[in-house]
Amino acid sequence: MMARFCQAASLFALALACAPAALAAEEAPAKEVDKPAAPEIIVTAQFRAQRLQDTPIAISAMGRDLLEKRSATDIVSAAAGAPNVNLSKGQGGFGQFASVFIRGVGQSDIHFAVEPGVGMYVDDVYYGVMSGAVFQLLDTDRVEIARGPQGTLSGKNSIGGSVKLYSRKPSFQPDAYVEVTAGGRNLLSGRAAANVTIVPDTLAMRFSVSGRRRDGFMQRLDYGCATGSGTTLRTGANCGLGTQGGESVWSARASLLWTPGPGIENVLSIDTTQDQSENPAQKTVFQSPAWAGSANYITPWGSYTNYETYQSRPTGASPAPAYPMSPNSTLDAKGVSNNLSIDLGGNIRLTSITAYRYSSTSLSAQIDQTPASISDQSWHLLHRQFTQEVRLSGALGAWADWTVGGYYYKATGVSEGRVTISGGVAPGGGGINLDTVFHDPVRTRSISGFVHGVIHATGRLNLTLGGRYTDDRKDFTFNRFDPYGNIIPSLASLVNLTRTFQGTRFDYRINADYRLNDAVMAYAQVSTGYKGGGINPRPFVASQALPFAPETLTTYEAGLKNTLFDRHLLLNLAGYISKLKNLQGTLRSCDAISPAPGFPCNQTANIGDATIKGVEAEATLRGPGGFSADASLGYTGFAYDHVVATSGVVVGMRSVFNPEFTASLGAQYAYDTGKGTITPRIDIRHRSSIYTDATNTPLGHLPALQLVNARLTWDSPQSDWQASLAVTNLFNTFYAEATSLNTVVPYFAGSYILAQPRQWQVSLRRKF
Repeated sequence: MMARFCQAASLFALALACAPAALAAEEAPAKEVDKPAAPEIIVTAQFRAQRLQDTPIAISAMGRDLLEKRSATDIVSAAAGAPNVNLSKGQGGFGQFASVFIRGVGQSDIHFAVEPGVGMYVDDVYYGVMSGAVFQLLDTDRVEIARGPQGTLSGKNSIGGSVKLYSRKPSFQPDAYVEVTAGGRNLLSGRAAANVTIVPDTLAMRFSVSGRRRDGFMQRLDYGCATGSGTTLRTGANCGLGTQGGESVWSARASLLWTPGPGIENVLSIDTTQDQSENPAQKTVFQSPAWAGSANYITPWGSYTNYETYQSRPTGASPAPAYPMSPNSTLDAKGVSNNLSIDLGGNIRLTSITAYRYSSTSLSAQIDQTPASISDQSWHLLHRQFTQEVRLSGALGAWADWTVGGYYYKATGVSEGRVTISGGVAPGGGGINLDTVFHDPVRTRSISGFVHGVIHATGRLNLTLGGRYTDDRKDFTFNRFDPYGNIIPSLASLVNLTRTFQGTRFDYRINADYRLNDAVMAYAQVSTGYKGGGINPRPFVASQALPFAPETLTTYEAGLKNTLFDRHLLLNLAGYISKLKNLQGTLRSCDAISPAPGFPCNQTANIGDATIKGVEAEATLRGPGGFSADASLGYTGFAYDHVVATSGVVVGMRSVFNPEFTASLGAQYAYDTGKGTITPRIDIRHRSSIYTDATNTPLGHLPALQLVNARLTWDSPQSDWQASLAVTNLFNTFYAEATSLNTVVPYFAGSYILAQPRQWQVSLRRKF
């Protein structure tokens, strides 16, 4: 690992050494090129609109044109080109949950009693849980991904960074489009948006809607039919019971713009998302003899198949027939927000962002990951949140800009469902039998105040200082019953048991940026962030329902932002060292807080500290003719400083969902045919291998991955018509994007969450 880091650091040092050459290149006379300069991207990462190249933090920004060219449909595909970012879905077998890591810091636990490690936002509204965070790109204007702790700029739970999606705002200019898409596996998709002026220069509305459905690609096979053994629901050649991996999702948004007078703007938005997609494609790859005995529940590797419905009882031994569980993962999400901006005069502006969000997620899955009904779970997550942010921004002449503000977050939620374990069903299975209903309310409150100031010390030097103080409280109530509402004696201590976490935190940011000339800016900063603490959400007895502390991060970072050759080359570089404290993880042994040695344990706790080092590079090139390209490269080296022995983690292991290397390259060439423009594009993405579990088991290892996507686009001379052909996973790579592991000894089992095979689609768009 050290050798790789030295290599990456050498490359970064070489890039820094190029800065003088960059200065000389900028001072030389610019050569004429046919392609326009790279478009300006405006971001708001520091509370005010700034050019991307003037913002002294490591941030990737993708406008709607680039997102379209990359065939991005959701936030996962949108983030694929950012360095040191690993954003996936389907961890644990549930499709609406996002697993987000930036620079090796994030969260993979899908329980909403634990906090995200990367802040997720839509139109500056924070999403407090990871369910429903796989955002669809509905009429999106841009995506901003800030890397490194954003404790002062974004606040709570942006310890790894932040991912912010911004929708297109209503305007008084005519603008509308309709797009339809068809493709493989019966894909049918459509989206549309339009501005409607109600009162000229005063009231306007924008509507947008999208829908997408596609058949699944993973065949669920009836075990008895496919193997010729046991009870079967199917006979003949077709042993299929259904599919996994299918999509069925639609979203809608309506926004009302009101400008009652000069300097006043109010945008009221309402949105909804209904996701009835199938579960992700979950393929069993390992079975424990304690679950399966001598039976083989694994279908051939390389096939998109998995077994369902196994019944081992002799004929007539049970009146209950075999039945498929029909795994599901559905989402009902909706919300309303209001963004008010008032110019108070004297270079002072008031901003108020008020929002309410609701989400309901229903899940079911086979924990044992076999076709036998040994251990099944159904789960319902209900979440409601209210947020209010108020900011006051201004300027002190030409020498300083400032922002002060406050933030309030209140959420209530319920985690409820049913878990069954009947180990004696499978041949040779264990004798554990448990049928438990759980109902766990969670209440969260967070209040913070923040200040941010930029001092323009000279015409070239800026100094930035920021701080945020946060007060958190979380109450978790446990309830465990049998299916009839009776108390289970062994779980009686977990009935109406409430535990509370409360804590405060101060985060800060110190930054200096210096413009070497009009083309090159250098910056250095130290910044902090944290992931909130809480209560262990999975106790087996009351003594295990203990709090865990916040996870904290301090990062030292330096970078260069280069705007070269009359904006035809943008080259941004960054290097960082981070100190991670109180890393949150899971204890597999907790005898000190359990009734007896060897008692079951699945304890969320603080398991250690770590040091993270890395480098990043991003480039955008507008070459001669119609050629353009964009590329990124990232290295993250994660090393544990020390760990708690009972976590099962040892120093030298790798962290979860953290590829050492990420890289992307996209290139396109626009040909003007006289009857429109034809643009072929290719995108290549690489990530090195990752582990999905902290103890680095072989089943949690996902090998290095290279993916290629391609697109061919035709735009009419007036740009009012567009047609495109896109292919994702061009070389039909068979790979997993996540895992679902049952790590309870001795009932260890593992499944891979398979990504989609090669897909093609044809789209037609009309702009008005």
